[in-house]
Amino acid sequence: MEPTKSFQFCFDISFEKNLNTYIPTAYVVKNVKEIKYLDKKATKEVQESFGIDFENLDSNSKKILTACESLKPEFIFRKFSAKIKSAKTIADLQKDSKIEFAIRQYLKFNLSSFYDLIVKEQFPLSLNLGHEKDFYRSRVNVEPLEFEPQIKFDKHSEGITYTLSLKENKTTFLPINSSIAILLDEPGWLIIDKKLGRLKELNAKKLTPFLKKESIEIPSKLVDNYFKGFIPEIAKKIDIEATGFEMEVRDKIISSTIQPVYDFFKNCYYLNLYFDYNGYIFDGSTTKKTHSFVDFSIANEPKIIRFKRSAVEILYIKKLLEIGLVKIKNELFGLETDLENHDPYINIQLIIDNKEKLESLGFTIQNLKLESKEIITENHTISASKETTGDWFDIKIIITMGKYIVNFSEIIPNIKNKERLFMLPDGNYFLIPLEWFSKYSSLAKWANTENGNLLLRKSNFTALETIPEIEKEAIEQAEYKASDLLKATLRPYQIEGVKWLLGHFNSGLGACLADDMGLGKTLQTLAVLVAVQEQLGFTTKITHFDLFSNETAIEREPLKALIVLPSSLVFNWFNEAGKFTPHFSKIQYVGNDRKLLAGRLNSTDLIFTSYSIIHRDISILEKCNFRYLILDESQYIKNKNSKIFKAINKINTAHKIALSGTPIENSLDDLWSQMQFINPDILGSYAFFTENFKIPIEKKQDEAILSELKNLIQPYILRRTKEQVLKDLPELTEQIYYCDMDPEQEKLYEKEKSKARNFLLKTDGSSPDKISIINTLMKLRQLSNHPKMVDQESEIDSGKYIAVTNYLENLVKGKQKTILFSSFVTNLSFYTDWCKERKIGYCEITGETPAGKREQQVKLFQEKEEPLLFFISLKAGGVGLNITKASYVLFLDPWWNPFAEKQGIGRAHRIGQLNKVNVVRFISKNTVEEKIIKLQENKKLLSDSLLEESYINEEIETNLEYILGS
Repeated sequence: MEPTKSFQFCFDISFEKNLNTYIPTAYVVKNVKEIKYLDKKATKEVQESFGIDFENLDSNSKKILTACESLKPEFIFRKFSAKIKSAKTIADLQKDSKIEFAIRQYLKFNLSSFYDLIVKEQFPLSLNLGHEKDFYRSRVNVEPLEFEPQIKFDKHSEGITYTLSLKENKTTFLPINSSIAILLDEPGWLIIDKKLGRLKELNAKKLTPFLKKESIEIPSKLVDNYFKGFIPEIAKKIDIEATGFEMEVRDKIISSTIQPVYDFFKNCYYLNLYFDYNGYIFDGSTTKKTHSFVDFSIANEPKIIRFKRSAVEILYIKKLLEIGLVKIKNELFGLETDLENHDPYINIQLIIDNKEKLESLGFTIQNLKLESKEIITENHTISASKETTGDWFDIKIIITMGKYIVNFSEIIPNIKNKERLFMLPDGNYFLIPLEWFSKYSSLAKWANTENGNLLLRKSNFTALETIPEIEKEAIEQAEYKASDLLKATLRPYQIEGVKWLLGHFNSGLGACLADDMGLGKTLQTLAVLVAVQEQLGFTTKITHFDLFSNETAIEREPLKALIVLPSSLVFNWFNEAGKFTPHFSKIQYVGNDRKLLAGRLNSTDLIFTSYSIIHRDISILEKCNFRYLILDESQYIKNKNSKIFKAINKINTAHKIALSGTPIENSLDDLWSQMQFINPDILGSYAFFTENFKIPIEKKQDEAILSELKNLIQPYILRRTKEQVLKDLPELTEQIYYCDMDPEQEKLYEKEKSKARNFLLKTDGSSPDKISIINTLMKLRQLSNHPKMVDQESEIDSGKYIAVTNYLENLVKGKQKTILFSSFVTNLSFYTDWCKERKIGYCEITGETPAGKREQQVKLFQEKEEPLLFFISLKAGGVGLNITKASYVLFLDPWWNPFAEKQGIGRAHRIGQLNKVNVVRFISKNTVEEKIIKLQENKKLLSDSLLEESYINEEIETNLEYILGS
């Protein structure tokens, strides 16, 4: 049960001379059984003192309080005085006939709503409260009540006596015998003997003469004119009693029509039956059985025509029930619907859809009337055509409805605003079918109008999917045959990815490959670039040597693909391209001397650069026309206000690819930025996107809008998770991730390396002792990882640390279980500190971890979804651990002993492992680490060595000069 409210709103109506009508005032009192006095008006301050929050009130309380505010004379004066600056009072405004009429209409609308709400909610009401504020004495009964006017004409030798009486329930009385206050003329609202009620079918002004006398005498000479002017207005609404006249009875139904009736409170149109008895139409929803009026069509020979309803009406009612309608209330008809999510026009639509059937059942279905307007009922037809012009579809849709021909572009505002009534040139209405709002909503949202035609971006082709009259569009998957120039074998899902990207290339549309980490986005992209260059074919160049001899050379078109990466990935991509596509010409557009390479930008296949350089060198890069612009880790452009985003979007290119394992990191803003890059304006301007998608989805959880957004972007984002392609993955993949050192770190390393060369590579021919070699190389290895490993107080950043933590961030977002190995416990501590700062859980085993805790850490990692990260030092975890839940194994530094690395991999890649395992080795470029890896690749170190980590074998001594070389 709802708690009882501690307050109650009450209302008083008092006569306002300046407005010549009764105006309401709102009061608030404590919620008591019997209200005696009203002394606190419901001002904002008073409401607050009662603990009332206006925003938390029910909708009808809000409406009636707002109506009271809107009816205050000072409010009305402010509202209508804008055009007459000299006006000082409402009387000044009323001198202008147009403004006077506008004020009357305004009063009529707001007062009518006020009285409707008083009766509906049974708000306490008083009349003329006065200074005493005595509500008890001034209170008015507000139970629902109608006063029915009855007119009587008595014909006699001198003329006609006209009497008007009122009927309340079954009691009839003369107005002169009651206390009557006319509150509103039309619709008529009265207070009679302290009872509020509506006056049926009659403007309340007609009562005025009868407030002072019982009847009006109409002399014979005025009868004809009086009745011809007066009768037509009310004769079809009000029953007339007459004596001294000739009588004619009419009781046969000529026709039955169906018309809509609006329910103000339910915001819905129901259906009402009307029966024409050849001169008078009975409202099927009323209980009125007869109607009489005086016919003056023959001069000076008036006669009474009495219309009498027939039982045949029941047959028409049965026919409506048989087609699925039910009686809703007060003899009105409609479909049973969910009122929480109903269409106000559902019953009118039923009539239009079933027009022929209803006519065959005997109903007359002509134009349905809404107030003074009509809704046409003719069937409509749609014709559509589409042409492609560059990046746009030129669409024309024509709707024909009977004699009316309308261009669809005229209906777009209605579709956008979900307004079903479309006004035709003659002022009547066409009721837009409900299904059009889903069928055409995307087209209406995304198309521009030009000369009656609709221009739609090709990238928004999904907006046409729901329109059968227009030929469908789709991005066709391209044919693909692997080239011999690609030095790799693609897995089935990778081939699908290449076909998908090539399809977008052929359609001139951008694409985002959003595969999980480790699924080979780099390789798929390189495969696409090989296929694209093969599509381009060859160019012929003729060199003139002299007048008589020329040399013809045939060469491939340069690809001119600009690949933008985080700085730490430039070398890795360059390396991968060298391995998989050695035939491509390529440059790294990085470093201080990069501008010397500017002249090669238009003649190189692959240009690798970083995001930071893009915005620094945009003045150079925007002058080039690149064939492809590819962004790896494209979430770098998620901030639409960043210099990087703005610079990227200035680059001239025909084709674009975004690569990202996490296209949406924080909010829908990220998605807008990515889509704006690959297909500009596909989601509209940012302001448009915010209003139409971001707010409805993020704030209102609008599932329909979310579905629309997914439909728009679905053709341009290809995402496969590792779980989806598990069967296509190798059991084990290995990758080397090359990291750039921080510039200060690099300087320090080079300084220490020079010392090491001078110390270890003596020119006197003597050999260094093995302990010196171990210690010196150890220091260089530590500097390669992090300067703080050598000097705890060092402020120098580590390039590898930045690269590893960025990689870890993506793994954590992707919920990937990961083992991280290092030879150095100190090195691991940098990453466990990083986890603590970000509140990321982890497990850890080092040489200091007790045996019992080791088992507990493994069990936690194996059995729980989190933590995701497991840090292990070489000596502590090289053997004896079974960690089959990990799908990534990261080596933070290379080990002299490849067998020890194999032992580390074996912790995860063993019997019981259900995941495919990815091994990633992080290597600092141009360091002892890189030399170790190359020696391992060249099998210079024994691959099956069982030696201790601290042992230096002859292979290392022999290759010292290489290891310490430039």
